[in-house]
Amino acid sequence: MAKIMLKNLRQVYLIRNQEKRRVEEFVALDDFSLSIDEGAFVAIVGPSGCGKSTLLDIVAGLVRSRSGEIYIDGKLVTGPALNRGFIMQGYALFPWRTTRRNVEYGLEVKHVARKRRAEIAQQFIELVGLKGFEDRYPNELSGGMRQRVAIARSLAYDPGVLLMDEPFAAVDAQTRETLQDELLLIWEKTGKTILFVTHSIEEAVLLADTVVVMTRRPGRIKKVVDIALPRPRTAADMRASADYGSIVRRIWELLNDTEEAGGKDEGLAGRIASSAQL
Repeated sequence: MAKIMLKNLRQVYLIRNQEKRRVEEFVALDDFSLSIDEGAFVAIVGPSGCGKSTLLDIVAGLVRSRSGEIYIDGKLVTGPALNRGFIMQGYALFPWRTTRRNVEYGLEVKHVARKRRAEIAQQFIELVGLKGFEDRYPNELSGGMRQRVAIARSLAYDPGVLLMDEPFAAVDAQTRETLQDELLLIWEKTGKTILFVTHSIEEAVLLADTVVVMTRRPGRIKKVVDIALPRPRTAADMRASADYGSIVRRIWELLNDTEEAGGKDEGLAGRIASSAQL
């Protein structure tokens, strides 16, 4: 049985057209179906505005799709739950909590006893390389360290699925590469199922077992590409791999073809830019 099953997802926003003085429908996602095995690392790439973040919001249970269904472990998703961890670009840490207290948050929600909470939090703080920073507040940490805290917090309460929306986009290139390598090590150790959204083809191919290429608006699946590269992987090793470069080029061509086919339709899409995150 698949860990995650997405069936015929469709998401539509109602947008007010000021010129025509009427409400129009904007289709963000359409007929999106995907099966993800337990322990798989799946990356999603696509043109800007194709619905990648909308898709993660729906899987997280933060947004309800217009139609379609999502199942995790065979159970219908009807809203947020602790079987999913959500890691975003903006860290989303509590500024008044230390590293330790941020990591403990999900465990508090699960009513884990204080002593056990501290033990689990310490385990994951060390896993992400933050030993010695347990009592620091977010404003005392670098961007990369804050993202490590966010990852540790999501891992600590043991969700079966990690949803990651451009988690490394806000850090510099060197830190991003380090975090990519660390994420691969964490994934190998924990066996989590990861659904990862990125604009970077290179990042997608480095990290994932499978890369899902989406079309322009409305977002549909154009191609599912299996990444037949050996593991373990590191960013440095992949840069020197001809096979890696070939897969990156293939996906780039798929995306480039998608963007050309989509033309320059910025009318309704442009009007909703301030109304919805796609």
